[in-house]
Amino acid sequence: MSADNNHSEKNIDNTTKELAFTFGQLKRIGHVFSPSKDLRQSESNLLVHLTYLCPPGTKGIKVSELSKQLKITSAAVTHVIQSLEQIGYITRTTDPNDRRSILVSATESGHQFVAAREQELFDRFQALRDYLGTDDTQQLIHILNKSIRFLSSYQ
Repeated sequence: MSADNNHSEKNIDNTTKELAFTFGQLKRIGHVFSPSKDLRQSESNLLVHLTYLCPPGTKGIKVSELSKQLKITSAAVTHVIQSLEQIGYITRTTDPNDRRSILVSATESGHQFVAAREQELFDRFQALRDYLGTDDTQQLIHILNKSIRFLSSYQ
């Protein structure tokens, strides 16, 4: 370790360390949606994202576009789509405007699964809001948004 690194470590106060530890704890508690016994995390993430991109009544989305949205490879998306299709949460159709393209969309069961998971999520956050109270909740939202803006500037 260089002398500069030793010097910078000595200047880190306990509040800074506690802040870093707290953000690490947020990562450890996992994704916003609690784990599902029915789906792997990758399947759940893709299904949630798909239902937001393609609400009921829309034609669907191309695998390549979904891949871009999720920032994962088309091969990875295809693998997850296959497993979600087998359990009836996703359907594939041919794009009427381009017969070479396949569109994917969530089935009614897929939308119902996500809606139930969202209800669990909102119930959990309602309990947190009740625990914190309105003023602390609004302050937490403000501080988290401000933190996200700051931390996003490093990416």
